[in-house]
Amino acid sequence: MDLSFLTSVEGTSGPIASLNINNSRDAEDADHEVHVRWQKAREDLRSQGADESTLGAMDGIVGQTGSVAGAHGQVIFAADGRVLLDTVVSEPPQDYLARVGPLPDPLLYIYSQRTRIPYVLAVVDSQGGDVRTVYGDGRTVHHRVEGENWPVNKVREGGYHHNQMQRNVDNQVAENAGRVAGAAAQEAKRNNAEVVAIAGEVQVRGELRDRLPDWLEPRALDLESGSRASGSEKSPLEEELRRHLEERAQSQVAEVQESFQQGKANRDRAVEGFAAVVRALQRGQVDTLLWSTGLAETDIQVWIGPSGEEIALDEQELREMGVDEPATELAGPAILRAAAATSAQLIMVPQNDSTAEDGIGAILRFSDPALDH
Repeated sequence: MDLSFLTSVEGTSGPIASLNINNSRDAEDADHEVHVRWQKAREDLRSQGADESTLGAMDGIVGQTGSVAGAHGQVIFAADGRVLLDTVVSEPPQDYLARVGPLPDPLLYIYSQRTRIPYVLAVVDSQGGDVRTVYGDGRTVHHRVEGENWPVNKVREGGYHHNQMQRNVDNQVAENAGRVAGAAAQEAKRNNAEVVAIAGEVQVRGELRDRLPDWLEPRALDLESGSRASGSEKSPLEEELRRHLEERAQSQVAEVQESFQQGKANRDRAVEGFAAVVRALQRGQVDTLLWSTGLAETDIQVWIGPSGEEIALDEQELREMGVDEPATELAGPAILRAAAATSAQLIMVPQNDSTAEDGIGAILRFSDPALDH
């Protein structure tokens, strides 16, 4: 998981309000329920120290997800009278979760979308394609790409004119596929897609894949189901796609866990436990952070400075790093901020599958004999 979204909340001076609120529109009086829920959350945030200007900024955006259908939540970070982050998540809390602290609480966001892989789905035929873009937070965007519809049908005449017309048809189909490929690549950049799934007419699928940019080729996935034809909504496309995405997510976790175990066995490229992970973050060594889903409620405190990599287990250590005014913070927000500041990736590991001490571990970019394993 890319943690770069946390870099957008740097540079605030006041306490940061973090909120994950259920905005689901699955009842007739849903808008009223969201309003009541926000009033309770607002009072909760105020009691924790959020200032009125920050709450006022949140007033203007809480619940403004009416275009999103079905169950969903809204995650907001705000401070200094302004909104720092506003996004939709696919797995809402039952009511709301709220916290005020020196740092935003990214766990409110991460735990609500940890199993979702961002992807682009292109369903194509000779005349164009339908492109669906799904973001890691559950947002979904649909685009229809219309190509030229003449000539796109096979001709039946023989001889020279037949061959010429056939070439025209093939060229037009290829051009239409190229337009869909361009749209899919553009969407993949926007949502940082890990998968570009291709469905529809077999010949056109091949044309589209050939026209994807090289950087997307490793992410391309051919699906056997799906069509743009009327009645195709009953095809097993969604089930086939879901199965592939779940397999990919599980494979990612398994690969990271295997790499972590190898690093532990060799005692050179992996550390585990809060103390060792914090020391590795100080040095910018962490390539991938392994975080157990059982750590959501940890109350372990660490010391932090203004910069993300300024993190320590005790105050004196942080002062020796040059921080004049260390502050305490929960380990979760502090460690994840440090990971984001040092461009580390995050992998959520199911609690029952976590073999790391304290439920937290890290795969290192480089080994360091001085680092205590």
